[in-house]
Amino acid sequence: MAIAAHFAQLTFLVVFIVVLAQPHHVSATSVSRGQIAGFQTIPQRFLNLAQLDANCIRAAKQIIKCHERVDEFGRREYHGSLGDNRLTDLICAPSCKQALDTAREKIEMACAGSPNLLPGMTVVSVVDAIITGWEEICLKDEQSGEYCNHIIDALDKYKNIEDMPEKELCSFCYGTKLRQMQKSKHSAYDREYASMLAFVNKKCHIDSPITSSQQYPPNRSPLPRTCFSGKTITTKEGDSCDSIALANSISSSTLYYINPHLLDCRSIESGMELCLPQTCTTYTVQEHEAADCVEISMAGGEGGWLDLIDWNLMLDSRCTNLWSTDPFWGHVVCISPPGERFIDEMKSGFSEHTGNGYMGGPGGFGDGYKLNSRAKPLTELAKGTSKSCAQYIEAAEGLSCAEMVVSADRATPMDLFLQINPSLGNVSECDENLKPGLSYCLKVHPLWNGLAEMEEMEDDWQEL
Repeated sequence: MAIAAHFAQLTFLVVFIVVLAQPHHVSATSVSRGQIAGFQTIPQRFLNLAQLDANCIRAAKQIIKCHERVDEFGRREYHGSLGDNRLTDLICAPSCKQALDTAREKIEMACAGSPNLLPGMTVVSVVDAIITGWEEICLKDEQSGEYCNHIIDALDKYKNIEDMPEKELCSFCYGTKLRQMQKSKHSAYDREYASMLAFVNKKCHIDSPITSSQQYPPNRSPLPRTCFSGKTITTKEGDSCDSIALANSISSSTLYYINPHLLDCRSIESGMELCLPQTCTTYTVQEHEAADCVEISMAGGEGGWLDLIDWNLMLDSRCTNLWSTDPFWGHVVCISPPGERFIDEMKSGFSEHTGNGYMGGPGGFGDGYKLNSRAKPLTELAKGTSKSCAQYIEAAEGLSCAEMVVSADRATPMDLFLQINPSLGNVSECDENLKPGLSYCLKVHPLWNGLAEMEEMEDDWQEL
């Protein structure tokens, strides 16, 4: 895709998100009489989870005297034109950059004794991320003084970058924007942007690096100094953030968040050590639910949509990035407070939701359940596997437990999968206990325990 077209598409998305999103930091006051209210440097919801010393907390609570919109620039996304010159001028005031730099210096000094806000995230990195976004928004052309985002938006659109005139391709804003993104580990710079920058460098005879600053050396970066859950895993071939999240009842977005060396959630290289977040009741988001955290919070969760944001650390303040692709961190979210044991609400009967007869989802019975039971096993049934089953899956060589639960159209939580297939043992034993050729239950009736007891009574009666 041509860089201009790519920028244009991303700019539209950014403008849409920015209009909808409310600041995720605590605002000091409302803006009135032309005064800049500013915002608290570190979001209070992060401070509530952190273990910082008193000096660091004071620095983290300082007010940055910038336009309130600036507090949204810390997201790892493409920062394009805001579509409003007056607003951009207010945001890009030199006093704002000075306030950001001052806040960074204070935090760097005050938090030397407790630098980590959360596992894999330093306190100062929050400010660094905002500065990265501010610099992308406020980049200006050297000659005209016009904002580069406006210039990029005005360029003609081409199907392929190879079709672009050299004058546009080699313009100051065109290449500088890419090089600016490449330099920051907090930007949205990825393989596609790297490919674009490589082409620009070649055509314009510029020698500049194209490797993302987010990349790590072959031996990978170490784990965060403290793994709060105390539980780590070593990845294996075929793992993804979703499969790991489902296998361990954790949030895939939080998994991505607390492991800075985890770069590709779709295909994780084997042998990588990851810190696992605390466990919770999980839910697999479907694409049609991508913009509706309220709907998901009502699908069997314990809290409201604001709780979803607190329980899943990559989500922004309005849940607008629930179906994120850049970066992609999976689709498994916590719908209960992390750190609490998975609770099977269906174990003793129907939940408060009316149900729709489908495999989980809003108004249904949650992931892993289905009303119509008594499907026929595909092969011989594994020992102890529930017969009140609506969908079976056959174990095969090389097929892991995580891959099995992900194969359902609405993924089954690993906790439930192990309960209805007791021969598999616990999570760590599951793969080893799988017997190729046997059938295991993937979707079960919500009253499966009660039905099992009735079946046993019928068997006993027949024996008499």
